Amino acid sequence: MSDEEINLMDANHIWTHPQFLVADVCKITGATPKALEHFVNPKRGLVRLTGPHANPGTGRRRVFTGGQVLMIAAAYAMTRIGFPQRFSRLLADDVERRAHWRNLPGGNLQTGMMLATYPTQDGEDWTVIRLFNEMGEEPKLPVAVHLLDVDRLIDQVKMQLEAIINDEDVPDFSVPDPKPEPNWYGPNGGNRSWEKSNSGRWVYVGLTEDETDELLEMEGSAIEGDELVIVGEGYRGGERYLELFEKHERERQKRIGMDMGG
Repeated sequence: MSDEEINLMDANHIWTHPQFLVADVCKITGATPKALEHFVNPKRGLVRLTGPHANPGTGRRRVFTGGQVLMIAAAYAMTRIGFPQRFSRLLADDVERRAHWRNLPGGNLQTGMMLATYPTQDGEDWTVIRLFNEMGEEPKLPVAVHLLDVDRLIDQVKMQLEAIINDEDVPDFSVPDPKPEPNWYGPNGGNRSWEKSNSGRWVYVGLTEDETDELLEMEGSAIEGDELVIVGEGYRGGERYLELFEKHERERQKRIGMDMGG
């Protein structure tokens, strides 16, 4: 065996050697042991887990390779955001192949791999488009896709697996939920649509309290405290709606112009 082949085996050892337990996979994916056992059940076919270590039979402990942990992490992450489970197996296979391929000589010429997936027009299948930093032209994608940051996932899972091997704290790469921003169209937003009336109520700029209530009803909205909230479907349109909206908008634009020195 050549030195190059030995180095390649060493580089891929973490992906090919079965040494990780269910608890390790749960740390990385955030799944509960019960949910994970359900997820990797061979009958469901969500990920391709080959070998007696991964499918040992009833009452025996599962052991996973790093590559299999990566496959589970990819499939689980996509399933959580609504990607159809029946297609996760092919996607997970693609991610594992990428992890091995990056260690091949010259295999990392294309960087920043992502997978963009979306349903075909007939809804019977899903298209998978591979994206790289070095793509010469922008791919043609629909306006809404599922996007998996493959190389980022591989790097993160590898760091987590190495921490488990070294009995270190497993790094947490979860992204905290952002704090909700004020409704742009509400009193706390930035489009300058509101002011306080003489009685202290929020009203649309240029409208009275009654006119504001009328327009809000047409929009299916209401003011709760300092926030604009949706309370119904509304019925935008018609002469009265346009009359109130245009009256408000003219005054709003006038004030913006005054603030800008216009």
